[in-house]
Amino acid sequence: MHTFFQDIAAQFPLIQSPMAGAQDEALAIAVAQAGGIGSIPCAALTPEDALRSATQFKNATTGPLSLNFFCHKATDRDPKREALWLKELSGYYDELSLPPEYPTNTYPRPLDADMVDVVCSVKPAVASFHFGLPSHVFMDRIRATGAKIIATATTVDEAIFLQQNGCDAVIAQGQEAGGHQGVFLPTDTTNRLPMLQLVSQISAAIDVPVVAAGGIADQAGIKAAMTAGASGVQIGTRFLKSPESKITPLHRSFLEGDIDRETTLTNVFTGRPARGFFNKLINDLGPMSPNVQTFPFALSALAPLRAATVGSDDFVSLWAGENWKTGTAKPASDIVKELAQAFEAD
Repeated sequence: MHTFFQDIAAQFPLIQSPMAGAQDEALAIAVAQAGGIGSIPCAALTPEDALRSATQFKNATTGPLSLNFFCHKATDRDPKREALWLKELSGYYDELSLPPEYPTNTYPRPLDADMVDVVCSVKPAVASFHFGLPSHVFMDRIRATGAKIIATATTVDEAIFLQQNGCDAVIAQGQEAGGHQGVFLPTDTTNRLPMLQLVSQISAAIDVPVVAAGGIADQAGIKAAMTAGASGVQIGTRFLKSPESKITPLHRSFLEGDIDRETTLTNVFTGRPARGFFNKLINDLGPMSPNVQTFPFALSALAPLRAATVGSDDFVSLWAGENWKTGTAKPASDIVKELAQAFEAD
């Protein structure tokens, strides 16, 4: 096993993907107790909630903890884009007899000084980042805690940037991955590489360990990723079926049902490309809308529509990776033990 994983005392080079809104510390604890690296997504949490969640993790297990943060550039709401997005959604407001409104939404939010204070207090084994990296000042404070720093790359150029700016490992996120693509350098966001091709290209371009992510849900997927050049894997959707995940009954019915559903990359829920199941909103507007409000404010205009259609999937983001059908529902610890056999065989 690569020294990166040995240094953080991981039994297996397997990271549970941080999934904001779909989990809390319970999933991270279960994964860490079974020998993997448990992740807590902090972008949608207050600093107080992040500290509470991390403290509960620390009280439950000595296994490695990764705290995950978003690093998108904080922007103000764009009135012109806001008007375009409301116009795009106006037919739905009319159908539901709702007045067009735009509630204030501040989450997910990028890493700030208060969250860095949480990292300094918790001292996790790993600090992971999505949508780029924080400032050098924040990076220096976090590194001083002893935490290893990892971040997501969706292209070779992003991977090189992450290595040059101090990452200890790089997550190569293929287009199969569920949830948000970690794009942060200008690129064609509709033309993503599959995981194995991306891992191979990134492994050849950088010297730090590469963690494969996207569509990995079984031992065969792990072995293929390692053969392509990965030193470890990050797995998300497979854990959504576990009882420790906090997904809604609707989301669970999609993942565990017999219907052969498809996923797609779409920006219509948040303003950034993310992979999830097709539904009414995606079918009507198309997966990628040019009129969507910027991230994360696109979420706000959908809030009244979701509230008026509780129990329906029409306006709800149901994130899932392409390989969502693989694996049955079972406790997270059993999933880790099953997947870990791919490493033990080596």
